[in-house]
Amino acid sequence: MCAKALKPNCVADPVKAAPKKEAKAAVVQKEEAAPAKPPKDNVDSLPPTPFNVYDFKTFYVNHPDKKGAAVDEWYKMLDWEGWAFWRFEYEKFGKEGTVLYQTANLLTGILSRAEHTTKYTFARMAVIGEEPSLDITGVWLCRGPAEIPDGLAKEHPQFEYMKSRKLDPRNNKADDTLVREYFGAVDGDTIEGKPT
Repeated sequence: MCAKALKPNCVADPVKAAPKKEAKAAVVQKEEAAPAKPPKDNVDSLPPTPFNVYDFKTFYVNHPDKKGAAVDEWYKMLDWEGWAFWRFEYEKFGKEGTVLYQTANLLTGILSRAEHTTKYTFARMAVIGEEPSLDITGVWLCRGPAEIPDGLAKEHPQFEYMKSRKLDPRNNKADDTLVREYFGAVDGDTIEGKPT
């Protein structure tokens, strides 16, 4: 027991507290002075396009002649200055592409990791060939006339394993055939001379 009760000292020393307040004020002023803007990716920095990919997807999916009249109409509707077709091929590693169900699962994973790009892409991918020599290939319509969107090229974890080639289906018959084969294919069709 103590002879005299002690009062707790809860008040900070005003001399020591003052610099902390000033430091906080300086941090707040610094944050208000320079708000950070996220950098635009190559799709966000493009000029507006009159081509509405969502409306087009609805039209295309419901068209009965996906290899013929639907592609013809697509070429008329498309903003060729703001969009481009690309062919992608997954570069296999090790024993990849030898078993059908494993290759199909790999393709499903590739597509699920690209779902965030559906506002500015439209694609058909396929597993083509026969066991033990299967390939994952596809044709994509992407926003941007000259570059693959950053959402694929920089953000997709498997995209570094994709070989890409820009297509010119209006002027190159082989490229036109690729677009029609991929976007019009059903199970059992032949794409690039290989069964699906």
